[in-house]
Amino acid sequence: PSVAYRIAALKDLLGNAGPLEEISGDISHSVWRAIRDCAPFADGLEKPVWRVSMAPAQGHQMVLALRMQAAADAFYDWQGGLIWLRMEHGDPEADLLRGLVRQYGGGHATLVRAAPSHRAAVPVFEPQAPQLAALSARLKAEFDPKNILNPGRMAPAASSATLSTATEGAAL
Repeated sequence: PSVAYRIAALKDLLGNAGPLEEISGDISHSVWRAIRDCAPFADGLEKPVWRVSMAPAQGHQMVLALRMQAAADAFYDWQGGLIWLRMEHGDPEADLLRGLVRQYGGGHATLVRAAPSHRAAVPVFEPQAPQLAALSARLKAEFDPKNILNPGRMAPAASSATLSTATEGAAL
């Protein structure tokens, strides 16, 4: 009953938008599979692809602000709370994107796909605050003391001097 009610409400709200089509079955499965797999951006490694999670009410505003400063294609999921972005250019856009995410209420931007040279130059995950980065480094050192599990993937490899300094700083 809830789904039927929501379909009727949407049809009523969108009645002036033009012809509407309700899909189900195989067509519906295909559409949701394409959304899950981010199919519109699955064509090669030439352009960086970002996964941005933020408050749905702010997502479209952040993308508009981004598009005013950089060339980007957007694909929305989670009612706008998950935004897939394909960027036309590389480096300056990472800082711009992450700054706009902070400006529009916070969240995080993860570089999902890019050429190897771009991935090496840009932090893949949202940079952490120094205290959280120190905690992450200590946890990584505890669980993987030989640094064999995805070295450098979640955080840059830390020397023992960096870890002891981070541990002392966190204890204060």
